Amino acid sequence: MFRFHRIPKYLLSLHEYQTAEFFKSFQLPIPPGKICKSAEEAYKAAAKIIQEGAEKNSFTDVVVKAQVHTGGRGKGYFKENGFNSGIHIASTPEDVRDYASKMLGNTLITKQTGSLGKNVRQKELYLSILLDRNTGGLGIVASEKGGIHIEESDPNYIKKFSIEMPNTIEDIDSSIYESVSKVYKLNPIQKNQMKDILRNMFDIFLQTDATLLEINPLGIDLQGNLIICDQKLNIDDNAQFRQHAIFHMEDVRQKDWKEVEAQKHGLNYIALDGNIGCMVNGAGLAMATMDLIKQYDGSPANFLDVGGKATDQEIVSALKIMDKDPNVEAILVNIFAGIARCDQIVLGLLKGLTILGMKKPMVLRMKGTKVEEAKKLIEESGFNMMFTEDLDEAAKKAVRMAAILRLAKEANINVNLTS
Repeated sequence: MFRFHRIPKYLLSLHEYQTAEFFKSFQLPIPPGKICKSAEEAYKAAAKIIQEGAEKNSFTDVVVKAQVHTGGRGKGYFKENGFNSGIHIASTPEDVRDYASKMLGNTLITKQTGSLGKNVRQKELYLSILLDRNTGGLGIVASEKGGIHIEESDPNYIKKFSIEMPNTIEDIDSSIYESVSKVYKLNPIQKNQMKDILRNMFDIFLQTDATLLEINPLGIDLQGNLIICDQKLNIDDNAQFRQHAIFHMEDVRQKDWKEVEAQKHGLNYIALDGNIGCMVNGAGLAMATMDLIKQYDGSPANFLDVGGKATDQEIVSALKIMDKDPNVEAILVNIFAGIARCDQIVLGLLKGLTILGMKKPMVLRMKGTKVEEAKKLIEESGFNMMFTEDLDEAAKKAVRMAAILRLAKEANINVNLTS
């Protein structure tokens, strides 16, 4: 596994097959493969790949992988038919067709998604390169024990290295390639292959504004050559203006619609599975707000940081997302105004309520700049927004209102808490 890490506002995730094609353009050792949309197409592709592998004496089996944006595919299951695992090894085209028929069109559930043959005998290696906050450079983690169980690997097998942040691949001290190779006990030919792989991975990182480059596992084929068996690439969304070709590859169908909509309007939004919508200025305050909701037995529906300079349009867009989310039953707005101004936030809220005609109850907790002016605007607005300067009180009210509405919905009783 290779990992390069920066701190992004959003992450662009590509499918594994897209990343494979991209890696090939950097001369990385990627095995043959094909994206298929039907079981019959998978059968034909497997027949061709297996025949070519046999002719070259390079491999005898193929791997069928579900293409979804989630980790833990090998330990998941398909909701519709109970078929276990989104990754299967197959020895014949018929096996491939059978596996594909049970995957395509069905929903894969893994630890990361939530409620929404022969054994592999080749060696699996792990290698990651990530941001080292202590040195301001890159940290390298290497282990002989790769594969899907890397998180459970014995710490004694894990070796760590640090290097300065390079501007170009030529800035990297060649000794690091030798150090990493020693972890895996590679022969001279494989050591040269490892150096080429590392250099090309650094090249990808520097050229693409990557936040994550991952290869796990890096295997050894029947002829003793290093080969990339699985890969992942994330790109910093802030680099979209100069990475048009890569961003054009994104499959937004794999994202939550609310996050897609939020990204269009520049909102820092993460969808959750609760019923209390949150709008907060500041990531730290947003986390504290969600923790407080949980403390009072509530459940946040999202993480939403509108920042210190939120515009009317951004606030309206945020309200629109929460209004359209059927899971949101109450909204908690928590603003601690320094750069932001309470009265400007309220004006944005009032504009959104007017445009959208929202019926969902809203609790406002505000402190700081222009809070008195904000109170006056609320009083004169005609909208029934519950205002408080106490965060605990605000969280309790939001949780209580959401609970009332949930019970009323279950009892088929119409309750209006906004009038």
